[in-house]
Amino acid sequence: MQQVTGKGVRFDEKRLKVAMVAAGIRTDRELAEKSGIDERTIRNAKKLGTCSWDAWAKMALAIGCNPIDLLVTPGYPDPNWDTLAALSI
Repeated sequence: MQQVTGKGVRFDEKRLKVAMVAAGIRTDRELAEKSGIDERTIRNAKKLGTCSWDAWAKMALAIGCNPIDLLVTPGYPDPNWDTLAALSI
């Protein structure tokens, strides 16, 4: 099982994309402008699934969701997958 540590967090790229669409944010650049973090940081976070706690919180705040909404616990089913699937593009 993967662990969330003080050095970074694990979040799901698909959940981030769905939350961005739901918030009307279409691009990484737009999210970067709204969150105040570098666009490169967002791309790396999506690719690697990790980022600093600060960047994670800023992305969630810009999107208007709870940071926990962007996490997935490996090995456990996602209770909101049906809802996320319905919202996805």
